[in-house]
Amino acid sequence: MADGPQDVPTGTDELLAGLDQGVLTVVLNRPAARNAYSMALLDALGALLEAVEDDERVRVVVVTGAGDGFCAGGDVKVMARGESIFGPADDVEARRSRHVAAQRATTVRLAGFAKPTLALLNGPAVGAGLALALACDLRWAAESAVLRTGFVRAGLAGDFGCTWLLTRLVGPARATELLFTSAALTAEAARDRGLVTEVVPDAELRARGSALARTLADASPLALRAVKDNVSRASAQDLASCADAEVDWHVRLAETAEHRAAVAALSRPRPTSS
Repeated sequence: MADGPQDVPTGTDELLAGLDQGVLTVVLNRPAARNAYSMALLDALGALLEAVEDDERVRVVVVTGAGDGFCAGGDVKVMARGESIFGPADDVEARRSRHVAAQRATTVRLAGFAKPTLALLNGPAVGAGLALALACDLRWAAESAVLRTGFVRAGLAGDFGCTWLLTRLVGPARATELLFTSAALTAEAARDRGLVTEVVPDAELRARGSALARTLADASPLALRAVKDNVSRASAQDLASCADAEVDWHVRLAETAEHRAAVAALSRPRPTSS
């Protein structure tokens, strides 16, 4: 790929992607449906994530939505017709298999992604769309954004890993409450509960989110990967094991050119003001 911003083909107009200075921005592009999932969108998103995870030109992935919504999750209009995007209504096993595959390729892959991921919630994030945001490392929301589980309102219980992701972030009691009630959370309320990491004015979301992504793209990729690995381990292992693993990463990172360059820059005398 050449230098400078460039479009990345996805195979469908329902998913747009562009690469700029190591930052891959992915836009869910079904604004008339609040960016609800279609099979074309999910297939394209899964294929794109698989393709870029090991691509050294991509250092950070940003996910956002077109128009005034992030992602509505399941398409209620499709459900109201008694249909499923995952297959024929009379073929339960085919629908289940494709549903599972779509989850594994999108939210599950994102949750374990080797590179930093940032969701920019420009509007409502509901149901499986909320799960997509929760699967990212960081979530910045516009002030007008609303987060809602929404599943029980539709007579469902959750998919795309939303239950697991919510429980990891807010604990079982709060996760159960949010799933039971489908309460709509403002961006600030979501931040207070730990679901959103930053709330910014609507007009500033894309620019400030892009600035954060560029900062991450300029950092050592291996150091960021180590941070993700250490944080992931912290919820499953004891302190001593986690501290030992931190040392393993520390020793490995100390041998890198990025570490040596960073230390050299930090050790240079700072200019004094006159």
